Amino acid sequence: MNYAVSDKSSVKAGDTVLVQPGTYTELITLGKSGSSDLGNITLKANGNVTLEDPDPNNGGFEKGVIQSAGKGYWVIDGFRIENTSWAGICLRDANNITVQNNHTYETGASGIIVMPDSSFNGGDAEVTSKNIKVLNNTVERALWKWQGTSDTVHSQESLSIWGVDGFEVANNIIKDGNCEGLDLKTGSRNGSAHDNTITGQAQLSGKPDIGYSGGPALYVEGNRSNEFNIDIYNNVVANNTADGIVIADEKPNQGDVSDIRVYNNVVYGNGIQGVNPGRGIAVTNNVRNVTIVNNTVDKNVQAFSLDGKDYTGGYTPHDILVRNNIFADSSYRNGYADNVNNLTLDHNLFTNQFSSLYEGGTAIGNLQASNNTQVPSIGFANSGGNDFHLTSASPALNAGSADIGQYAQLDKDGVQRIQGNTTDIGAYK
Repeated sequence: MNYAVSDKSSVKAGDTVLVQPGTYTELITLGKSGSSDLGNITLKANGNVTLEDPDPNNGGFEKGVIQSAGKGYWVIDGFRIENTSWAGICLRDANNITVQNNHTYETGASGIIVMPDSSFNGGDAEVTSKNIKVLNNTVERALWKWQGTSDTVHSQESLSIWGVDGFEVANNIIKDGNCEGLDLKTGSRNGSAHDNTITGQAQLSGKPDIGYSGGPALYVEGNRSNEFNIDIYNNVVANNTADGIVIADEKPNQGDVSDIRVYNNVVYGNGIQGVNPGRGIAVTNNVRNVTIVNNTVDKNVQAFSLDGKDYTGGYTPHDILVRNNIFADSSYRNGYADNVNNLTLDHNLFTNQFSSLYEGGTAIGNLQASNNTQVPSIGFANSGGNDFHLTSASPALNAGSADIGQYAQLDKDGVQRIQGNTTDIGAYK
């Protein structure tokens, strides 16, 4: 198989390499590219094909069972990849590649990662890949050899999009990873993450011997490069050991995060009280122009956090819109808001087990808060069964603001959201 995709083979743009059923123990390195004129090269499993790492214990940084550097116009389709030393699939300085219908299992680092090959000093120079699609994959038990914060060999996240301009991460199942889940990081921009199901991440959170309190299941992380224009929608982020969705920048003064839209997500059951924050949706510093609308957030340690002191340094988050969300049944508090400027918080529906909508509030500049309501019950179809559709008696019906962007006009089921001058609150019409 490795020969077929090498620069020595006769395979050319527009061709398909069909891999017959069986188990193959080798590293596959893409040695050529397709083209925009003649088409992609497709590497496709023709049935049940399992790929295994020939040396599952001694691989290094950047290595994958399927790997490439500087290549483009490929489709990687339908493989099971298991027991790897580092990544399952690792694409470096990649362009116009689709990774679809694969299943990675017990990988040493990421199940799937797109990353730089040699540029790690920040700025736009670290944005080295473009036009990447990661569709309909299952990433299971990623970072399975990671043993804590001192283990840098098996670091990264279950599915990592690192320095990519133009991406779509959609319809993937990401489950049971040891560290963070889906990470859109370090300058990734002009993309979307939608219709993914992310569960069981940060499994090593709270282990006292490794000092790891847990990372987000879905992380938008600017780090060393500017990150912008990203849509996070229609995802289910549930029963993760730590946070649900977090938008942050870990490296002040090297890059920031802006123009992020978070909508139609169902976020529930995240966090361990007393071990980690367990935030359903969080925004931290060096972040601006974030829209959080029509999400359903239920049974987390806390529903939301908007906090400019979550990391050290950088500017206070500003221009944050939180509208038409359900924030229900948190175990510790509804939420926290402080050290944030130009915050609009309106038409959100809270359950009333806590006396206040949120804690904090002493350092909010230009707060516009209106039409937020607390109720004894949201009126979910089946909260215990995690069916968060609304019953006909729900107080969320017709209680939202119709002032939402064109991107959020349809609900999570694809139903037209706005009727007349009102809409329902939450992810579902």
